[in-house]
Amino acid sequence: MRILLINKYHFLKGGAERAYFDMARMLEERGHTVAFFSMHHPENRPTVWEKYFVENIEYQEALSFWKKIVLAGKILFNFEAHKKLEKLIEDFHPDIAHLHNIYHQLSPAIFWPLKKHHIPVVMTLHDYKLVSPNYNLFVRGKIWEHTSGIRCLIDRCVKDSFFKSLVCAMEQWLHRCLRSYGVVDRFIAPSRFLIEKYHSLGFRAEISFLPNPLLSASVPTDATGREANTFLFFGRLSSEKGVDTLLETWALLGKEQKLWIVGDGPERKKLEQLTREKNMMDRVSFLGALYGTELEILKRRVQAVIIPSVWYENFPYTVIESLQSGCVVLATERGGMTERIIHGVNGFLFPASDSQALKDLIEKLPSLSLEPIRVRAAESVSDLTAENFLRELLKIYASLMRPSSR
Repeated sequence: MRILLINKYHFLKGGAERAYFDMARMLEERGHTVAFFSMHHPENRPTVWEKYFVENIEYQEALSFWKKIVLAGKILFNFEAHKKLEKLIEDFHPDIAHLHNIYHQLSPAIFWPLKKHHIPVVMTLHDYKLVSPNYNLFVRGKIWEHTSGIRCLIDRCVKDSFFKSLVCAMEQWLHRCLRSYGVVDRFIAPSRFLIEKYHSLGFRAEISFLPNPLLSASVPTDATGREANTFLFFGRLSSEKGVDTLLETWALLGKEQKLWIVGDGPERKKLEQLTREKNMMDRVSFLGALYGTELEILKRRVQAVIIPSVWYENFPYTVIESLQSGCVVLATERGGMTERIIHGVNGFLFPASDSQALKDLIEKLPSLSLEPIRVRAAESVSDLTAENFLRELLKIYASLMRPSSR
């Protein structure tokens, strides 16, 4: 089978990219031929398909008014993406296209060449963009469950900017009028929570539940034993991840408690400044982005992994990877995380943004028997295998393909 995978970033930026690359690896190992369509970027993984990629687009604050207008036009309809995907389709002749995150850098302009060539389209939903101008339903530190473009403008729902909110509202209005996403033959979501939230917000298309798989973890040979009073956060350093709550918690804890923060993102400088203001630099360490064996070593050294997200998480790899590694996970009672963590059985849950509740939970851990929880943590994700995922994914593909392409 010839499968075209589409995502706006072709480097490991977040969970959507992890799903995109893992999918490619699994399909190729099964003998399928995979092509990529994405955007040029200095951090991109090398690929023979990069000659079809669109130019690098980054939406930053320090832009002239005219440049912002040009970029806004690309958000609404990227003609370059339309043209280059047309060429890729003509050269590759895909049997099916599988989309991940496409909006803004690629835009729904890519749907039209797919439709023209009668290519079945599958799309994995990683956030809430298709039901709201605000992709994470999170505005200025609070959940924002609205779908209206007008309400988005009133609330400045996109990065507290009227201009950005206007562009995203226009994007929503345009593609609802064009029924752009009607080209998608099957939507997939890795969490039942996201499916329920989409439908509660008026999304009418059917969404299939298919959780992301876990490929074999790299088990470090040089990992030492667990260090007392040491905890780990890893993930993107952005406001919806709740790291500020984590730092507020650490200010309430004793000085013996250490925290390792792994990751990078737009909030890093602010979080480092908050750490300095609270005089915690000696027990809170910012280690930057780490992956693979380096991260696995840290996971196997700490008492627990903390996931303090304050938005509606979909199906975060931080949760399932930590469970796979036999970590005790402390996560908020929000979004898809509650689908995998049963409080007191294979991990612990606490109310989002509640630094006192998290403090109490951390202080309670030494009195608990944690080894059985670590064992059950690993067992609780044993179903997330590549074999199970591919079997269901290929069933979806087969159900959509023309008989002559099967």
